[in-house]
Amino acid sequence: MNKKRLNNILKFSIFFLLTVFLLYFSFKDARMDELLAGLKAANYSWVLLGVLLGIAAYFIRARRWQLLMEPLGYKPKLGAVYNAVVIGYLANLLFPRFGEIARCGALAKSDKAPFDKLVGTVVAERAFDTLCLIAIVLSAFFLRVDTFGKFMRENVLSKLSGKDYLSGGLAALLLAAGVALLALLAWVFRRRLRQNSLVQKTRSFVKGIGDGLKTFVTMRRRWEFLLQSVLLWACYWGMSWVVLFAIPATAHFGAVDGLIIMVLGSFGVVAPTNGGLGAFHAITSIGMYAIYAIPETDGLLYATLTHESQMLFIIILGIIAYAQAFLFSRKKIRHEPPNNP
Repeated sequence: MNKKRLNNILKFSIFFLLTVFLLYFSFKDARMDELLAGLKAANYSWVLLGVLLGIAAYFIRARRWQLLMEPLGYKPKLGAVYNAVVIGYLANLLFPRFGEIARCGALAKSDKAPFDKLVGTVVAERAFDTLCLIAIVLSAFFLRVDTFGKFMRENVLSKLSGKDYLSGGLAALLLAAGVALLALLAWVFRRRLRQNSLVQKTRSFVKGIGDGLKTFVTMRRRWEFLLQSVLLWACYWGMSWVVLFAIPATAHFGAVDGLIIMVLGSFGVVAPTNGGLGAFHAITSIGMYAIYAIPETDGLLYATLTHESQMLFIIILGIIAYAQAFLFSRKKIRHEPPNNP
């Protein structure tokens, strides 16, 4: 077994064990009889509506990504981009944080798009989504200062005060010194480095990522991109809100409450576990108890209905997308000269 494969197995094992631990932590004190009874009594019409909003979000994300590719001169069909997006979500269930690479690899392989430039567009997309999430968190903070705002102050902001500022500043200083040292060594040995084949390939790959990052600036349809982004986060909001109506304990929650639950879920999804499994359940149930005094079993019931319904459809749609991309279709991508805005 080579070293690369061994490292991959080790990483997968660590993430899998973290997922198992968080699942155990989430459910260890839950009343399983009440949870099972809640699953049987839930109104699955609302859960299905949440799933449909999730599927709509996949298509919207695919269209946004398609818009980011246009300035590069690559215009794959929406169906091909959608397949790659869903394959990425499926990959996240198997290996955390691998989905973005997987969707770029899927589209590069199925439609002959440049992998490095696709990675750049995904980095640009995720950077924009991070800004959107920060704006949403701030909005939720001020809309519910007495509940969500208190939760954030006690559980997040308080952790960033006091000694943490000193340790964070020291870490930043050491990082800056390390980067400066590497830059100095690169400048001193620049002639030798230019002749190294690995350095040349790395420079080419980094340039491709840079080209992808520029696409938001050079795209012609920025307003459509922004509109699609609003629709995307509206779907995420709706996915989180409508499932609340599926169980009696949260059926009275309003739109702003749905927004806060979406923020809690987002914290769980970005955790390094298989598809947010375990982390989503833990953070959502703990947050619902801390903010709304929702019993742990009801919080876990909501988290299970939301997460597992989406995960089931990701598996189904991911397998279908993989079959369409690699087994039943060999269409090539149409290449056009890059746009000159």
